[in-house]
Amino acid sequence: MNSNFELIAKSKLAARVALIACVLPISVSAEQAGKTIMSRGDVIASDSSTESQRPLKRRSPVYDVDVVNTGTSSQAQLRMQDGALIALKAQTQLKIDEYTLGSGDGGSVVMELISGGLRTITGEIKGDKSNYKLKTPVGSIGIRGTHYEVEWKNNELFLAVWDGTIELDMSNATGGEGPVLLGKGGDFSFAKVSESGTVTSLLKPPSELSSLSSTPSKSAQSTEADEQGSTIANVEITTAEQSTPLVTGSFSQIVQDVSQNEFINEQELDSIGTEPLEELIEQRSGTAAYSVIDRVDATSSLGAVSAIDMQMTVNFDRGTVEQGALSFQDSGGQWFAAFNGLINSQGMTLGVNFASHGNNLANGTIQSQFTQGLDKLTGSFNLQEIEDPSVFAQGAFILSQP
Repeated sequence: MNSNFELIAKSKLAARVALIACVLPISVSAEQAGKTIMSRGDVIASDSSTESQRPLKRRSPVYDVDVVNTGTSSQAQLRMQDGALIALKAQTQLKIDEYTLGSGDGGSVVMELISGGLRTITGEIKGDKSNYKLKTPVGSIGIRGTHYEVEWKNNELFLAVWDGTIELDMSNATGGEGPVLLGKGGDFSFAKVSESGTVTSLLKPPSELSSLSSTPSKSAQSTEADEQGSTIANVEITTAEQSTPLVTGSFSQIVQDVSQNEFINEQELDSIGTEPLEELIEQRSGTAAYSVIDRVDATSSLGAVSAIDMQMTVNFDRGTVEQGALSFQDSGGQWFAAFNGLINSQGMTLGVNFASHGNNLANGTIQSQFTQGLDKLTGSFNLQEIEDPSVFAQGAFILSQP
């Protein structure tokens, strides 16, 4: 009798073990590294220890044993445990070896870009290159708190730093001299690196970088002029048929309005009962064009400003600001800036891809956040000529959808 009970008990235990194995294909020792907040097309996570695979959809977890793969015409965006955002381009393989959140600036990140490309805004884990390592075929990247883009394509590594500093160490992979600093801490922000470790600095983002949008950039053609030219890379701009006239008002008042776009304040300003911004973004789908200027003010070191036009295209499926353009006139000519970026829990982070004033190259920053749920964008901009920073323009804006 006892043997029958033991047999039944063992059978039940075996059934439970089999059920658990089916439900939990992830390695027992795996820790959650983040979650999927945007997924389009074929996005698969492969467990590097068990080789099991699972599709990644919105809210799917990712673990520190995963190799995340995006297929042709597929993209994904991950939010990691420390708040970092990682946007994966099509045909990308990203291996997550370690993602541990510690106290303060502590914690540890070790990932490997096997193929393809990504754009990322780093989170709490930053400040010390030993805390963060992204391995690539030509070397490893450390950060000091940053927003950057990297892509391995045709046996070359292409780099663009939108904010902060990255450090590329090629000593182990190629034996090249290092480290190479890009961004605010280096001599240049854009570069390409050959398979042998030869670094070529660029004046503008590499045109070889694949767009995060579904439509390839018309300017994404590799030419020798790209290294010294001033054409727009990795962005498509559709200019409005008519420019929007300057709306007069108190600049200080608009700046004050724009300053109230932090997450907690934004919730207070929105209507009662509105869901947190992160939830609104996750639930929203499709593309939205913010092209109606509700309020704007701008000043220039050269005097009066007129003919202001601004627009942004936000893709909520991919979590990206796919394209944006700002233009206006002063006595020195037309100011123009092309930009794109990523949506984050606070709204968005933008990088200026190209800027000019008349015939002179310029640079600067554009900041923007969502207000009134996702109905409007408030923000500010600061632009200056590269050769003569005393020539500058700045302003604040509120955009809405048509």
